[in-house]
Amino acid sequence: MPNVIQLAVGGFDDNFSYIIHDLASGDTAIVDPCGDIAVMEKELAQLNFVNPTYILVTHSHHDHISGLDAIRRTFNGKVCAHPDSSCAKDIVVKNREKLPFGNISIECLYTPGHTVDGITYHLTDDSAIFTGDTLFIDWCGYCNARTMFKTMREVLFPLAGSNEVYSGHNYGRTPHAPLSEEKLKNPYLYLTDFNEFKQALKDL
Repeated sequence: MPNVIQLAVGGFDDNFSYIIHDLASGDTAIVDPCGDIAVMEKELAQLNFVNPTYILVTHSHHDHISGLDAIRRTFNGKVCAHPDSSCAKDIVVKNREKLPFGNISIECLYTPGHTVDGITYHLTDDSAIFTGDTLFIDWCGYCNARTMFKTMREVLFPLAGSNEVYSGHNYGRTPHAPLSEEKLKNPYLYLTDFNEFKQALKDL
């Protein structure tokens, strides 16, 4: 199981960035470099062996990629993003594409709703998902209701409950939580009726 380091980088609104590190291979990925990049660089410097592998962009809102250019000066991973992402990218990821990482893969799940270019990154050992502004702890992002409802019901809810949910902002009761817990507590994830889901969005 890769090690996940959640970083409170500040940014525009309590943003999180992440480092995913595979101890055996050194494969290292960064998710949404933003805010205070020095926080991330300090963590990277403390790892024993870093093989820069990917920079994973969940969506191209500026608050999530504000540190992209800066981190690329010291971390030469390939930038991965959806075809419609406005950021410069090395790998245009397809839905369900699997990126090799250590002895597992990082699966790229297309999760539109908050944006048209939303990607959730899923570790294929079912230990973690990185959801950007699609799924927060307790909440979801501002969205197109019909599109987000489909994303929640057809893409995220079916994933294994063992996946830890790592979102793009510190908006919930806890910085991260198991998906199994969110399936019980997060109405934007567990509601099965679209009209109820649409009504719940008024509380965002």
